[in-house]
This record gives sequence, structure tokens and C-alpha cells, in this order.
Amino acid sequence: MIHHFGGIIIHPRAEIGSDCVLRHGVTVGERVAGGPVPVIGDGVVFGAYVQVLGSVNVGDRALLGSMSVVLDDVPPGRTAVGIPARVLERRNAAD
Repeated sequence: MIHHFGGIIIHPRAEIGSDCVLRHGVTVGERVAGGPVPVIGDGVVFGAYVQVLGSVNVGDRALLGSMSVVLDDVPPGRTAVGIPARVLERRNAAD
């Protein structure tokens, strides 16, 4: 699903799973010309203006906070925020 379409850029070699949500301004691409591109799992939610660049694996059901720049892997079910993005710690085992 693409919310508020506009300015979404997806590299043609990038892999994006099913049931993902992309908001405006999202970029999924390479860091250098001809370099590796991201692999995105199923059910990933992208906040507005998220940039996912390079050899990055984003696990199923991960959440990527608005305006984050994701340069490292994000485990399944986790949340990544910031520039550069960091994976948030879970509050408890039930999270």
C-alpha cells in the first residue's frame, strides 16, 4: 500500500515483500552506483521520508520511523529510528 503517493523511489533491483506500507518520500536504493540494494521483508511499515540504502535486510513486520536513514539490518518485528537509524530496545519479552 502506498499512502500519500509522491516522491517514492524504489531501485529496480530492490526486493520488497508483500503487505508493506510506504508513505511519501520513501527511498529504497543503493548507496553507490552499481552497489547492493536492500531486501525488505513482508509487512514492513515505512514512515514518511524513510531512506533505506545499500546492503540492508529489513525483517518481516519491522517498523521504520519517519525520516530515518536505515544503513544497517533491522531484525524482524523491531523498530528502527534516527539518522543513522538504530534499532530500539524492547521494553520486555512481550514486546
